Amino acid sequence: MALETAIESCGAGEGLLRIVQDIYSGATSSVSVAEGKTPNIPVLSGIRQGCPLSGLLFIMAVDPVVSALQGTDAGHRVLAFADDLCLLADNAPDLQSKINDAREGLERLGLSINASKCASLHLSGRTPVGVRDSIFRISGVPMKPLAEGDAAAFLGAQVGFHVIPHKSTLADIIDLGLKLARSKLAPWQRIDALKTFFLSSAVHLQRMGTYSKSDWKTVDEILRPEIKATLNLPQEASNEYLYGSTLRGCCGITKLAEDSDIAAVDSAFKLLTSPDGRVTREAVDHVRDVTRRRIGRIPSNSEVGSYLSGENEGPFRETRGGGVASVWSRARNASGRLAASWSLDGPLSITHAGTTMRAKQRREVMKTMRDHFRAVRGTTLIEKPDQGRAMECVAAHAASNHFLRAGDFCRFADWRFVHRARLNLVPLNGSSSWRTGDRRCRRCGNNIESLAHVVNHCMRYTSLFMARHNSLVARLKKAADGKFEVVSENQAIGAQRLRPDLILRRGTTTLIIDATVPFDNRMKAFEEAADENRAKYEELRKEIAAEHPGEVTVFPFIVGSLGSWDPANDVLVRQLCSRAYAKLMRKLCVSEVIGYTRDVYTEHISGVRARHG
Repeated sequence: MALETAIESCGAGEGLLRIVQDIYSGATSSVSVAEGKTPNIPVLSGIRQGCPLSGLLFIMAVDPVVSALQGTDAGHRVLAFADDLCLLADNAPDLQSKINDAREGLERLGLSINASKCASLHLSGRTPVGVRDSIFRISGVPMKPLAEGDAAAFLGAQVGFHVIPHKSTLADIIDLGLKLARSKLAPWQRIDALKTFFLSSAVHLQRMGTYSKSDWKTVDEILRPEIKATLNLPQEASNEYLYGSTLRGCCGITKLAEDSDIAAVDSAFKLLTSPDGRVTREAVDHVRDVTRRRIGRIPSNSEVGSYLSGENEGPFRETRGGGVASVWSRARNASGRLAASWSLDGPLSITHAGTTMRAKQRREVMKTMRDHFRAVRGTTLIEKPDQGRAMECVAAHAASNHFLRAGDFCRFADWRFVHRARLNLVPLNGSSSWRTGDRRCRRCGNNIESLAHVVNHCMRYTSLFMARHNSLVARLKKAADGKFEVVSENQAIGAQRLRPDLILRRGTTTLIIDATVPFDNRMKAFEEAADENRAKYEELRKEIAAEHPGEVTVFPFIVGSLGSWDPANDVLVRQLCSRAYAKLMRKLCVSEVIGYTRDVYTEHISGVRARHG
């Protein structure tokens, strides 16, 4: 059979041949129906579907046909992937000859070509430049000729001349995104599904240039309100919170319009730095030819780099060329918008935002550019005077946003509250400086009803403030359990009769711990709270050190009322517990504080107590 011949001709050896003979000799199949299984059906042709060996066997069988079609030509004459073939020729008679050769070679393997699933494209550079309506046949059956604007799919990419993207397909993309954003999944699951399955799947289309940047911008604009609704944010909420870096406390959602430019640059760079020398040479020759047509003469390396960088001055001021989009023209336009600079003087490199990437970093281009723009947006958000104050604290430690991906220890009510609160977008009388009317606290009459006042200072909620504080102390005790002895817990001690939350001791090491929940008003608020605690307990520290020689340290333990974890806490936590429990403890502390703060706010607005302190 054809498989045996293929295995023998490629020198795979007797071992593989015997395995294949054992698999395929006398092979049968049956079909399960309502009445049971059908009698065995002999399998006389084809390869086993789902078998991990099948792909390799098919390649071994088809390779002689593909090699014969390629012949000795230096340029590509055939492109093949699994059972998809793309034949290339310089003229119509040669292409028809190759089609005939392909049909005959495949028929010898027991394979046939379905003309109704094939298409042809005849491009001519002679005036008028464009598509010719040449007819090519398979066993006398005509193939569909592609007209200008038509397209056929080859390996997921549209092939044609001046292809007009199918807007229905773009509508399908939008519809899929909306279905995910409006699904019955938990809100954090919807965000994760969009990031993991929807947004990442667009990269292939972006690399192929199937849709323009403006098309992807449309998708962004349609999905943005849905994402904000998922986060329970008003539409005036800063877009930076959606698209900024998770390292800056933001959601890290991909901006498709921007990503389409990055993908165009990345694809061009990968072609020019391919580990396959033949691919690299052809890519370099092609981009040189495109540059030559743009400037009207043979370009230097520097001019090729300028072309790819989007330069429009000097020899690039005048527009030349056929107006046909290519991977290089897309990369050029994208590089100009992204401010990416290419250099072909010496080893090929691309520089963006001060970072230079060469062939060794070819897999890092897209990530590096994405991370830069996300970081810029995150920094922009933090610098905002109103929406950025709490975000500076959130960005200081990843634990502050731990619930964003999986919703760990996060109530739905807390999710709906925390994003608004961190951006200072909750409705309060004094929440914005531009708000007119009575700005006093509706419960205690304080001059300004700000979020900081409500969740940290309004004395009506003292019991909830204490419960929030005590939840942190309980977590600290549990973390230290079995490793430290609790010497004192909220007891008056020392000459000043101070009441630190915990005094822990192990051997000659004594820890004085005091938990504090300040408002997340930039990191300076945390630093001031920590300094105040250290100063407050300094005399007590000296007294204990005099009575118990050894190391005595004051540790402020700070979690912002909006769930910001102070990175300085980690020094203490590392002494108290294992790394694994420390990770869990951070999540629990952050989530519990957010929960109590949300309950304070809800009671303030509604007048109904959500939980008892």
